Amino acid sequence: MIRAITIFTFLLLGINAEGQLPTVMLSDETITINLKDGTVMELPVKSFLEASEGKGRVKYKMAAFDFEYETVRTCKDIEISSLQEGIDGFTLFGKLKGANCDCRFEFFVSKWADNEVYFNAKVSDPKINRLIFKFKKRRNENFLGFGEQGSYYNLTGHKFPIFCEEQGLGRGDKKITSLTKMAGAAGNAYTSYKPIPFFMTDCQRGMFLENTEYLEYDLSQPEMVEIKVWNDKIDGWIWQGEPKQVLESYTARTGRMPKLPDWAYGTWLGLQGGTEKVTKIVDDALKAGNPITAIWIQDWVGKRKTRVGSRLWWKWVPDEKSYPNIKQFNTDMNAKGVKVLAYINSFLADEGPMFEEAKSKGYLVKNQKGEDYELATGGFKAYLVDLTNPEAFEWLKNIIKTNLIGNGFSGWMADFGEWLPMDAKLHSGANPMSYHNRYPVEWARLNREAIQETGKENEIVFFSRSGFGYSSKYSTLFWAGDQMVSWGQNDGLPSAINCLLTSGLSGMALNHSDVGGYTTVTLPFWKNVRSRELFYRWAEMAVFTPVFRTHEGLKPEKNYQFYNDAEGQEFFAKMGKMHLALKGYFKHLGQEAAEKGLPVVRSPFLDNYTPKYLSQQWYTFLVGEDLLVHPVVEKGTDKVLGYFPLGEWESVWTGGTINGGDQVLVDAPLGKPAVYVRVGGQWSESIKKALRSVK
Repeated sequence: MIRAITIFTFLLLGINAEGQLPTVMLSDETITINLKDGTVMELPVKSFLEASEGKGRVKYKMAAFDFEYETVRTCKDIEISSLQEGIDGFTLFGKLKGANCDCRFEFFVSKWADNEVYFNAKVSDPKINRLIFKFKKRRNENFLGFGEQGSYYNLTGHKFPIFCEEQGLGRGDKKITSLTKMAGAAGNAYTSYKPIPFFMTDCQRGMFLENTEYLEYDLSQPEMVEIKVWNDKIDGWIWQGEPKQVLESYTARTGRMPKLPDWAYGTWLGLQGGTEKVTKIVDDALKAGNPITAIWIQDWVGKRKTRVGSRLWWKWVPDEKSYPNIKQFNTDMNAKGVKVLAYINSFLADEGPMFEEAKSKGYLVKNQKGEDYELATGGFKAYLVDLTNPEAFEWLKNIIKTNLIGNGFSGWMADFGEWLPMDAKLHSGANPMSYHNRYPVEWARLNREAIQETGKENEIVFFSRSGFGYSSKYSTLFWAGDQMVSWGQNDGLPSAINCLLTSGLSGMALNHSDVGGYTTVTLPFWKNVRSRELFYRWAEMAVFTPVFRTHEGLKPEKNYQFYNDAEGQEFFAKMGKMHLALKGYFKHLGQEAAEKGLPVVRSPFLDNYTPKYLSQQWYTFLVGEDLLVHPVVEKGTDKVLGYFPLGEWESVWTGGTINGGDQVLVDAPLGKPAVYVRVGGQWSESIKKALRSVK
């Protein structure tokens, strides 16, 4: 039977004069899908698809999820019956057999562009709730991307989930992880706020899955990739081409981020404490020469005392005690050339007029009993707005339009998005297993529509913590979430850089981090607070990201702050001037991001690299094509071992040159980060001139 189908396939290709279908070859061992420039995917005929019925269990605690699956029956013995041509592609029909199993399947493939293939696999048995899709690896193939990943850049050899959740505290770093494990909040090396089922490889191909259910990738096998999805179908896209070409094609389909407004390229200060305190810090920083263009006051809603400390009031109205006239405060700051940004999420605290209104109108996510789903968020109870309810969606959008935009805010942090439980009941009837990963995308869409409907597109910026596929279509900016104020590889400064690199390879072209980190620990037997050195090194790295924004951290009074002393003011002002000096280059890269989906903070993988680059973890990154940054990620050193991509690189500070293709130990004294420009690069001379002008 296999041989007959093979002959039939070649006959189909013969009559397809316009070449609209991919080239498909079916042998006894392999289904081979080819595009113009060669093979894009090889599937093992006898095992490329497996289906199962089972009992899924999900443990949930404060947006940390643990998935378990108990198999009841498995359908994995493949019998191919026929291959049929349609207008848009071909469909392979067959059966999956096993004990108590005789399940029909269809595998459809269609060509959409010269370098793009759409595919879909589905089964007929309504009791099937998990599929495993398998395809062959190339020899020594490396897999990169998968959204925002904090611990690993190259995920070849790993097994990991793709599911939006709290990233956790510690994530494997010593000391802190052993403590947070007891509270169920540790996370691990793969937990992510912004996972995306997209990858690209060094064998000129990429893949994105449209599935929003829980997924697991197994890249640990030497010759095969396995993808498990908790659904009865799997569909996605495959691209062929160089890394930049694949990224452009992927973002053309899933969305690209808009350009930042002009004011976004100065220093943003994350501050709190009320009108008087914030105004003094801003005035002092301006006097020190720091080009402050924005402040972010998360406590515009006020704070409440809880058993775990001070928390923001999630009532989404200005706090008259801290900011007596928020609209006038914003106007006064604008007069100084300083925009003001706020904070919001899609929760409501368990009291106040908005909560009562949402409760009475049925706008909140429900539990299985049909009651409003009460979530413990750390110190108080809160409730999620049900974004599947069109009325609730518009209601929350109008809160943003009235209380944030209407009060003169120029942007905000659009926090959270990861907390929808798997046993929730949604207004639309959607399965929370499928909707959970869509929730952060819809949350971003709500924020973006609020801007558009008030005529403020390209004037207002909101920055998102969570995300999934298609988030870049709506979010105006991302930030890398809540790192520890530490040097930890999995949850400190190094992990923030890895987040920027991997998210950039996944379509999130504009991303940044909290300068200095966020999570602070002050236990009687162990403390982790921000040091001056950590803040300085983090600031040096953040100079070369599209947005330069501080955060005072979870416990501001315990962390080092730049405004604590004159030395800090002077150092941070210099870093702010460096960032602003690169404004022209950043704007050029922002335009490129909007037009092509290429990231500002860029992995050398997108340009020239050697296999040595992919063989170990590097924190080296490019800004565009012409600026190379080697951030210091270790305590107590003024040197850094960095990777130099192929080409010739000139030190911004000394003028010395280095030929790329290998690792080099270079100097990185405080205040003069190890930065290089590409010799002969279009922007290299202007970058050198700009950075050297900063005093």
